[in-house]
Amino acid sequence: MFFRWFWIFLASCAATPVFALEAASTLALQQRMIAVFEQNKGAVVRVKAAYPSPEVVDGNATVTLRVGTGFFISREGHVLVSASRAAGASRVWIEHEGKVYATESIGHDRLTNISVLRVLSLPEEFSIINLDASVGHPQIGSIAFSISCPLDFEPSPAMGLFTGIDKKLARQVFPTEYIRTTISVDAGQGGCPILDINGRFIGMSVASIPDIGGSYCLPVDALTRVRDDLIFSGKVIHSWLGFEVKAQLNDLDSDDVVLSKVHEGSPAAEAGLLEGDRLLAIGSREIDDVTDVRGAIFFTRANQFTTVKLERAGEIMELSVKTLPRPDDLAEIKPELESGEKADESPAAAAEAAAQSEPTE
Repeated sequence: MFFRWFWIFLASCAATPVFALEAASTLALQQRMIAVFEQNKGAVVRVKAAYPSPEVVDGNATVTLRVGTGFFISREGHVLVSASRAAGASRVWIEHEGKVYATESIGHDRLTNISVLRVLSLPEEFSIINLDASVGHPQIGSIAFSISCPLDFEPSPAMGLFTGIDKKLARQVFPTEYIRTTISVDAGQGGCPILDINGRFIGMSVASIPDIGGSYCLPVDALTRVRDDLIFSGKVIHSWLGFEVKAQLNDLDSDDVVLSKVHEGSPAAEAGLLEGDRLLAIGSREIDDVTDVRGAIFFTRANQFTTVKLERAGEIMELSVKTLPRPDDLAEIKPELESGEKADESPAAAAEAAAQSEPTE
């Protein structure tokens, strides 16, 4: 009997440091999350937009109100919000720490669901979230942290996980890679900043995935590219090379990405690209799948030269292509998927439609 209680005593003594260590780790994680929230909550705002409604009540026109989340990105008062909560609105304003502030629209990009506003009269005190394009994608399974304004609440934290990096959803090909998280962005949370546990800004929520209670966020490198164009030009000038691609089975039972069509008079045609060329890279971005093409073109700049690496008749070639602004009546790229089907040109439409936002393209 003595030995039985003796061994129980030893086991409890051995387990105590483990439990203490786990408790300390949990407390450290909690304190870190509190610190990230305190450092960034002053940048987060509620966004409200008034949209004219065709419905008339008692002879008076009605207005539809859309609510979302946004955040300050500059001391000059620039705020990032969802285009589905700003583009086409008759009036947009923000609420920060219980006060209302008027804004002006700087620019909208429906393709990525991003808008930039500028607050006309700044709050006395507010913080900003810095966009560092050098921050890489988070590790899958790591902790995701958001700060949003759900319903009528003040900025509130939420925790989830980074669960994937996707280039398409079903037949919807995204304009660039989107980061998938388990964080829900319904009820006014769309447009919120997504950070990691170290407080680094990872991206901005742009679409809800209600079937899994998650969301997509636009990575910071893509967001920076959109922000720069909107602030300096009022719109994003997407570049155009002028070719279409398809997957073609090779002798190794894997798919090559080949040019299925080169538009006459396009930048690609002028540079010497030919139908049947195997596409290897655009700029610094390698092409391994047809879904890589649209993302690579996303980061090229209109009216600038970019290098296209390809294989033709067994020879590796690099051609310099001067891109042009994408014509309004032409798609950016039409990758062919399985069985000759072409991807839908509306990026993230499946996810964004579920969020009941306006079309992104």
